[in-house]
Amino acid sequence: MSSVHSDVFEAAEGRVLLKFKAGASGAERDAALKKVGGTIEESFGFDGREHVHKVKLGDGVHADQAAETLSVNGAVDYAEQDYVVHSAVVSNDPGFTGGRMWGMAGDKSSPANQFGTQAAEAWAAGYTGSTKVAVGVIDSGVDYTHPDLYLNVWLNNAEIPLSIKASLVDVDKDGNITFRDLNTSANSAYVRDVNANGRIDGGDLLNDVRWEDGVDTDGNGYRDDLIGWDFHNNDNDPYDDDGHGTHVAGTIAASGGNGVGVAGVGWNTLVVPLKFLDATGSGYTSNAAKAIDYFTAAKSRTTAVDFVATNNSWGGGGYSATVYDAIVRAARADILFVAAAGNGGADGIGDNNNSVVNYPSNYNTSSAVGWDSVIGVAALQSSGALASYSNYGSTTVELGAPGSSIYSTLAGGSYGYMSGTSMATPHVTGSIALAAAASGAGALALRNALLDSGLATSSLSAKTMTGDRVDVMSMIQTLGGTTTTPTPPPPPPPPPPTSTVHNIYGTTASNTITGTTGNDKIWGVPATGTTALALGRGTIDVLRGNGGDDIFVLGDSRGRFYDDRYSTTQGLNDYARVTDFSAGDKVQLKGTAGDYLLVPGTIGGYSGMGIFYDANHNHLWDSRDELIGHISGSKTLAASDLFFT
Repeated sequence: MSSVHSDVFEAAEGRVLLKFKAGASGAERDAALKKVGGTIEESFGFDGREHVHKVKLGDGVHADQAAETLSVNGAVDYAEQDYVVHSAVVSNDPGFTGGRMWGMAGDKSSPANQFGTQAAEAWAAGYTGSTKVAVGVIDSGVDYTHPDLYLNVWLNNAEIPLSIKASLVDVDKDGNITFRDLNTSANSAYVRDVNANGRIDGGDLLNDVRWEDGVDTDGNGYRDDLIGWDFHNNDNDPYDDDGHGTHVAGTIAASGGNGVGVAGVGWNTLVVPLKFLDATGSGYTSNAAKAIDYFTAAKSRTTAVDFVATNNSWGGGGYSATVYDAIVRAARADILFVAAAGNGGADGIGDNNNSVVNYPSNYNTSSAVGWDSVIGVAALQSSGALASYSNYGSTTVELGAPGSSIYSTLAGGSYGYMSGTSMATPHVTGSIALAAAASGAGALALRNALLDSGLATSSLSAKTMTGDRVDVMSMIQTLGGTTTTPTPPPPPPPPPPTSTVHNIYGTTASNTITGTTGNDKIWGVPATGTTALALGRGTIDVLRGNGGDDIFVLGDSRGRFYDDRYSTTQGLNDYARVTDFSAGDKVQLKGTAGDYLLVPGTIGGYSGMGIFYDANHNHLWDSRDELIGHISGSKTLAASDLFFT
């Protein structure tokens, strides 16, 4: 293999990356290194396999010459330059003033944009992602203290000190300790708001000696990697000092439904911060490979979270066998590699990647694993036009996604616009995560559904492999989409004052109850009694508020109402149907937010939103979950409309 000279691609001087053949003897290895005056300054690999070595060259030996010399040595598998890569972002459009989140819109959403990802339509159907799905943001880091991101930053459960882990409570019962759990009173004794921002985030853990204890608890070679790793500075703090990675992370997984800032494609998706780009947006392929392998290894250590894809909004340099081998290892672990198609050459005009190669989007794993795990993404404008800067390729770029004037999170807790194929790529990564949460599908099925469900787009015809743009709602439907992850309710608001509320009770039989025109608290069951029948078993109550700010009670201190206690059925024959739910109304439930799912659907001939008790606590709607209530009024039920006893 011959090397590409660094006057074509920027590369580190004074070092190369080298992999010896498995059977090479120590003497043969030493002889090869001697030819370039080389010494091994770092070795890295995966699962104990043959390592890649970062070799420091002798004085006066150029990297391109050393790579060529070593490549023809019989003891060497490959030698290559350590290429410099950059974030794939271009300048913002300063004239952009409206439609801030057009990339999330659909043709039927409000506001609407037919060239968006249709994510808003998926949210309306109840698909908002899951804390059981994670993606890796291989970039400049992530602002893990950002108010719209901190809850969705991945927490490495295998690295939690055992003295703490044994006492932590999985409040939402998703099988994994997350920052959602750490921000509850149940775990308050084990965390401290070190940075005094009013919440528990990654910055607090990295400055708490109870958590950052100096021990490599999971034995992966990265000490105190509680929330990911910084491969540029080789430490456990992947904070974003450039802003690019935070913007990417927000498009994928900014918290939705919280009344703050923006929403990512998957409101509840976990992001793993893997920093390898520096404050200028530049980094080395050697560190990119280590970041990919970190994510792959993390997947092997848990079944509680599905590590589905990495987002790679960066590019540059020549072909790297080191990076390619890491992508192949990830593919074999059922992980997709989503990559920016690139932003053209020095003239700012997009290139054809069929003829002007762009890495990493031009990698293809088909020959190694039998299918291609790499998904190249071009950038669209809000008009549906291919962005002028965006690279393309009928055989090398899979599809397009919103990429121009994208509004998302920025480091420092702020928000702003960026444009580039960097911004298009996380729209696709977020769509993959959302579809994975809805279906449980594996990498190949997700790739096929993504490409089969796209919307034909004239500007992408003959410019991409599919000629399509991403459509996440169609992707979910293609995969079956029968399991819905609910919108997690925020911290419950206090119930309305009771002094002016009329209490109206039902009986042990099925009732139709209509409230007054004032503020009512309406039960479909009697005021007293604790038997299963008294709590609504076997009955269907129809509740109507009739005006005012009403509370519809589906549970109190006695327990859940309308739960038939049959674990093999959904209990569709006993529930309360609310017919006129409107602004100001609330639903009272027994338990916690993590006990319930909100699932849209038609029950008893009425369309609306079902409230299901998550009987098996897997945070996915399935045949074992118990129907408690059905809201068939004109207002769609939201998580903020619920409160809990």
